[in-house]
Amino acid sequence: MPKPSTPAWEPTAAWLQANGIDPSDVPLDSTPSEGVDSEGRPIIRYTVLLRRDGRRYLADDGLEAATEEREAPLITPRTAAPGPWAAGHQLTIRTQLESRVGPLYEATGDRWAEHRDTGRILVSCNCGFATGWTLAAAIPSLAELRREHEGNLI
Repeated sequence: MPKPSTPAWEPTAAWLQANGIDPSDVPLDSTPSEGVDSEGRPIIRYTVLLRRDGRRYLADDGLEAATEEREAPLITPRTAAPGPWAAGHQLTIRTQLESRVGPLYEATGDRWAEHRDTGRILVSCNCGFATGWTLAAAIPSLAELRREHEGNLI
């Protein structure tokens, strides 16, 4: 019978299953871990709920489920857990445009917006760096910006 699961347990359950271990036999509050055996081979160390005649049973103290520590060969390594949230470096480069209402097209009576580049750009980064609207020639090169603010470029 499958045991109840929690969102936090699901990645561990998938990892155990990928390594041939039935996650429904591993207590939810246990912490399976990777290690190496005495011969240096990668293994998983985990706790298993014991069964007698196909049923789980209580330990001799009558208070806890009967368990046993086991080892199994590590076939599929655990994927790295997500790291902490961080803003990190993320450069954003914007080009300044000027706009105006264009001339009247007599045939249709429409006016279209016209745009032109001012030659100014704004560079900002999540770390707090910002240039303000500056002439493009005065901004460090893209290579230099990437060195100082390694990360994504938008």
